[in-house]
Amino acid sequence: MGKTAIIVDDHPMCRKATALAFAAAAPGTHLVETGSLSDARRMAADADMVTMDLSLPDSRGLLSLSEFRDQFPDLPMLVISGTANPAVEQELSVLGADGFLSKEASMPEMVEAIRTVLGRGRWFSAGAQDAIEDTNRTEVQRIRTLTAAQLRVLRAMSDGSLNKQIAYDLDLSEITVKTHVKAILKKLAVPNRTQAILMLARAEQ
Repeated sequence: MGKTAIIVDDHPMCRKATALAFAAAAPGTHLVETGSLSDARRMAADADMVTMDLSLPDSRGLLSLSEFRDQFPDLPMLVISGTANPAVEQELSVLGADGFLSKEASMPEMVEAIRTVLGRGRWFSAGAQDAIEDTNRTEVQRIRTLTAAQLRVLRAMSDGSLNKQIAYDLDLSEITVKTHVKAILKKLAVPNRTQAILMLARAEQ
């Protein structure tokens, strides 16, 4: 039985280019195209590989990719994005992606990347391979340590709400909100609310 691959990108021309690369890299592969992360989640259980853009309408960037990877840990994943730098590639590698490719890559490079990842290899630039992280946990990983209640409080903080308003909106006591904020700052290893909000914003880009 042939392999199945999911191409996840909200730009039709990008999906077409990726499909052409699959035709050259792995002829006979059944391709399923979608522009949404939710569709990809629904179909991924039966797939042999997925290519994914980071900037999808229903995606929160690296955080959503991390959640997708947790749900499908063994699915070969190649991220194809217009956002290209070694730091992003390093983050993707830590989160479990098997490769990264810029949308500006040539067709031969795209073909080789797909062939490599489909064969359960890894495809990252030399700069990303050499990148060094200053902490053991990436920002996305730190955010993932927050409980559901703590994440709701952090999102409320991101809207500019103070503790009293957050308590009212989330039906919590103000003391509980203060406790959550203290725990959030500790888990994210940041000194203040502003840095916590900025970290969430970067993770959801």
